Amino acid sequence: MTVSRFTRVLRKVFFTAVALVSLFLGGIVCLMCQVLAGRDAPTYRVEGHVVSHEQGALPVGGDDEAVSHTIAVDAGNRLYRVTAVDPGLDLPAGQPVVLDVSTADGSIAYLRAGGGVVDLRPGVVRPVLLICAALVALGAMYFGAVRLNVYPPVATWLALALGALLAPVVVFVRV
Repeated sequence: MTVSRFTRVLRKVFFTAVALVSLFLGGIVCLMCQVLAGRDAPTYRVEGHVVSHEQGALPVGGDDEAVSHTIAVDAGNRLYRVTAVDPGLDLPAGQPVVLDVSTADGSIAYLRAGGGVVDLRPGVVRPVLLICAALVALGAMYFGAVRLNVYPPVATWLALALGALLAPVVVFVRV
């Protein structure tokens, strides 16, 4: 194998690697955007009552005294199970509750009981950090590819376009 042939093979492998990494990182960005969109999706209300309540030790973030509460709620011909580390879920069986259920994925966004509201939506920090990290990684990868002049910039942007076009496929295949 000559040097020029080796260089061509190396460039093809590099282009494939850039396309696959673009697909992966673009998929992370799309998934995290979907998580953020689902977090703030519209909700509908369902009234019900607590069927059962369990609590157990759940050391979270070094707090050995944290207690997790798991309740089962019978609401709207469906049984919902909720687990969280929140004293607002310390509800007795038979307690009437109102659930705000997300229209995006059917998860419980809020639980209302006895004048209190418990926010059960996922946090924002982790998805935003993953989006930022993925975008920085994409930028570094493309900067490195162009800077090293291993492959022409046009091919690098084609890889970016391929990753951006295929990334939503990952999102919809997962759902």
